[in-house]
Amino acid sequence: MEHTEQPVRIMVDDTELTLHPLDSGDVALTPAGANLVRRAAVSLLGERMPTRVLEDLTMQQTLALFADLVCWEEESGRLFMCADLPGHCYCLPIPAEHWRILTRGQSVH
Repeated sequence: MEHTEQPVRIMVDDTELTLHPLDSGDVALTPAGANLVRRAAVSLLGERMPTRVLEDLTMQQTLALFADLVCWEEESGRLFMCADLPGHCYCLPIPAEHWRILTRGQSVH
């Protein structure tokens, strides 16, 4: 895992958050976390794609949708996975208990 980017501080509702960029390949989701991502993808793409196509999306394709920006928030431990779609960036918060950082040599099966 290589972290070349510096943490970013942003303000959200009068609260300062410190975000640490991650490589999406260094992140593993629990089944509940993966379910959150799938539901978000269906919600975002529901108006843009036929239901039949949405049902056929693989988990890898679903995760790729939210791989434009991946970072974790220092104070809460939440992961933010962001989809940069035309006209808007959507960031999905994943609770700390639904993700982890892969250590060297680990993979997700």
